[in-house]
Amino acid sequence: MAEQHPEVKIVIKKKKGGHAAGHSGGAWKVAYADLVTAMMAFFLLMWLLASASPATKASISKHFSEGPDFWDSKSGKEMIETYNKGILPGGRGMSPNPGDGDGGGPDPNAIEKERAAMEETAAAIEKSFKEDKLLQAFQDQISMDFTDEGLRIQVQDKAAQVLFDSGSSKVKPYTLSILKEIAQELGKLPNHVVIGGHTDSQRYASQAYTNWELSSERANAARRVLESSGLRVDQVRRTTGYSDTIPLEGHDPKDSQNRRISIVVLSSATEQAEVSRQKSKGIREPKPKPSQE
Repeated sequence: MAEQHPEVKIVIKKKKGGHAAGHSGGAWKVAYADLVTAMMAFFLLMWLLASASPATKASISKHFSEGPDFWDSKSGKEMIETYNKGILPGGRGMSPNPGDGDGGGPDPNAIEKERAAMEETAAAIEKSFKEDKLLQAFQDQISMDFTDEGLRIQVQDKAAQVLFDSGSSKVKPYTLSILKEIAQELGKLPNHVVIGGHTDSQRYASQAYTNWELSSERANAARRVLESSGLRVDQVRRTTGYSDTIPLEGHDPKDSQNRRISIVVLSSATEQAEVSRQKSKGIREPKPKPSQE
């Protein structure tokens, strides 16, 4: 009879909490990120303190020693002015209207001074047309006002005294005298100018030559006269032909007075805004033209 062996049962026991339970999961990553953030903030603080002036460091020290009342004192107010200008070289500061890296917003005194200079120029032009017997006849063809861009001077056509030959960019002799007088005053200003040519809405029979070409050529003809009579070579920012797209306010587009030359003296704020727009579009500011002798 065969020997009987006892039945062997195999029992598999599973251990709970193996190797995966031996570490803290992702908690260490959070702690490490907090450490790196704290170190970055610390080194940034050290860099700012190293770049700050001794006066700035002294004011910060007084804030902790004297409390918030320090900022109401004379030293505290001076410190706030420093913050507004920027505590680092080339900084924009904390001004609500910062300039383009100029250490703050536009200087109100400079703006007022520039406006006053433009007003004096307009007054000088108006005076010359009142006192000069030859120019008195053209007083009603000159208009001056201030726009968002700066001082705008417009020289308009008159039925009996047109600025150019009909359908041409040839300047009339008296138009030379008008533009020459204006140029002598504008040449005294440091500001750039923009020259525009305007026409009425009367169309040419031929499509080969239109009011666009005519207004552009007249703007350039006026530029040549202005530059030869007092404007600096680099003072003209641009010339533009507007055709009949900008009629005078309250005038019919066909009105002959829409035929005019506009000269805008650009304010510094307008020029800075234009430069900023060009930079944002990757356009470099054109270099000044070399003087020709």
